Amino acid sequence: MSEAAVKSILYLNGVNKTFDGFKAINNLCLDIRPGELRAIIGPNGAGKSTMMDIITGKTKPDTGEVIFRDQIDLTRHDEADIANLGIG
Repeated sequence: MSEAAVKSILYLNGVNKTFDGFKAINNLCLDIRPGELRAIIGPNGAGKSTMMDIITGKTKPDTGEVIFRDQIDLTRHDEADIANLGIG
């Protein structure tokens, strides 16, 4: 699939992650399109690292979808597979 045909480089929808009752991520939605640059900021405990861990496969979300290039469901891959896709 060419870069021009890709609608979303990275798409997260309804992502939730809880650790022992603590909601680290609650209904996260993010859509990054080709050519866009995003910065994720927030205070300690806001879920930034958890979000990155979910994208890279280190942590699995409780619910939600994480899609790379409109077709690859990252929640179905392990860290090594995701790294081989160029995400790290």
